Amino acid sequence: MKRILTFILGTAVTVAAAAQDWQDARFFTENNYIGTARTLGMGNAVTAIGGDPGSVSINPAGSSVASYSQFVISPGFTLSTTGVKGVVEQGSTGAVGLGDAVRTNYGRFSLPSVGAIFTMNSGRRSGWKRTSFGFVLNSTNNYTGRFNASGVNADNSYAASLASSAEGYSETVLGSESWWYDGGDLARMPKWVDMMGYRAGMFNGIPGDPGRFQAVTEVRDAAGNCWLAAPLYQKYGQQTYGNKYDVVFNFSADYDDKFYIGANLGLTSLSYSMSEFFYEAPDNPDDFPVIEYTDGTRAALSSVQMKHNYTLRGTGVYAKLGFLWRPVAGLRLGGAVQTPTLVNYTARQAFSGEVIMTGKSLVPSTTPEDSWSFRMQEPWRFNMGVAYSFGNVAVISADYELASYRSIHYRSVDSSLPQYLADANADIRDALGMAHQARVGVEIKPTAAFSLRAGYNLITYGQKNWLEADWTVTPLTASEKVSLWKHTVSVGAGYSFGSFFLDAAARFRMAPKEYMMPYHYYGYDSSFTNKYIDWSVLTPEVEIRPNVVDIVLTAGWRF
Repeated sequence: MKRILTFILGTAVTVAAAAQDWQDARFFTENNYIGTARTLGMGNAVTAIGGDPGSVSINPAGSSVASYSQFVISPGFTLSTTGVKGVVEQGSTGAVGLGDAVRTNYGRFSLPSVGAIFTMNSGRRSGWKRTSFGFVLNSTNNYTGRFNASGVNADNSYAASLASSAEGYSETVLGSESWWYDGGDLARMPKWVDMMGYRAGMFNGIPGDPGRFQAVTEVRDAAGNCWLAAPLYQKYGQQTYGNKYDVVFNFSADYDDKFYIGANLGLTSLSYSMSEFFYEAPDNPDDFPVIEYTDGTRAALSSVQMKHNYTLRGTGVYAKLGFLWRPVAGLRLGGAVQTPTLVNYTARQAFSGEVIMTGKSLVPSTTPEDSWSFRMQEPWRFNMGVAYSFGNVAVISADYELASYRSIHYRSVDSSLPQYLADANADIRDALGMAHQARVGVEIKPTAAFSLRAGYNLITYGQKNWLEADWTVTPLTASEKVSLWKHTVSVGAGYSFGSFFLDAAARFRMAPKEYMMPYHYYGYDSSFTNKYIDWSVLTPEVEIRPNVVDIVLTAGWRF
């Protein structure tokens, strides 16, 4: 199994359980600024530039750089192109299922930026010359993604993985227990996905062997061992969408056209949705034996299907202070500090499953929608920037942003902290460290009305250690840290005509390869307190290569 099992497109909640972990914390606190077409085209290296509503989320002092008021609206389109192929494990001759090479495209429209800045000139020739007030919405991340994997598996099945996870529980509990049982008896608390699988007929009890189960995809030998009946054709897919926005109420002031200060009251809003499915069917139906049920019915397996939907919604508040200074003509220095954001989250999920048989009708099973709430304190953020203008012809800029992911921690919505959140906080301290962003940008004006822009970003992952299966902590090597870096390249152009202007930009996001295993087999002890992944069973693993293009158009009016 590959060691780099990164949090890919929302898989922390896939199939297994609904519990927040350190990978969720890292994923949802990461900022990947979009903003207006001008700021995006310059790689969002705008800490020391200002003058554009897209820069206000990064440095609040920039809103008073311009001597005019302005309104902008920026519709956008995001296209995700993801390549998937099966991983060949060491010692294997081929991928263990899902081995096809598949490429998937998926696009969604959004509104990365909209807002207005109102500037009031004092009429003074020196001193405090201007003040600005603004209301701006800027996107700080976009979760558009989709991938599909497929292939033939001759070794194991998704239905059998649920059967292994359910081992030890009684059929009465799996089939009749209330979904909402909240007592202290661990023997009455199987996972909802296992209960769904049993009730849909994905696996059944073995007569005379309580607590053991046989999947609908398996046969049993004379010794009572279960084996995959014949090769299966399997498909797995996942789709995500949503955005994270900063809605800021901004104030800034200009002192003598040399020093600018600003402040934001920021509201963070996150909306994330993930849906996934798993499908398996006999690769050759003639190879699968007919199943004889206790009621005398004989039927042949057609397919097993599972669907899982998960949503996360969050809102939080923070404050941000910034400055911008022109010590000499052409040179600008800027900086900003953002307080931790305390975000209130609500998560929801539900599972459904169905077994299609030829010769027998089975009733599909759907869980209720589960929901739970928690809080997360996001890290301090620090921005520094430098820019240099060559008259009215060109400007170059460079930014650095620092965030301490190690300072992230979960909080409960009341006075008690659930154990799984306390464990997640300990994992955050062990696994995460400092996250860095380096941004550079350039704007060239061939004419007074026309601009060309380009930018580049390097974003580190913020992980410092591996958390091994035996609970030990192993530092990442330098090369492993580099392998997790993200790179983005952006280009853009703009044209002004009188009081109006139009800008366009495109950004290409290149993420590292990511790996995931859609399901596992499990072991357990009789006390139900030590359910664990059985790594000796090689289940499908896929390598995912996500690439994303963001396109933004901005229409603006200066007044």
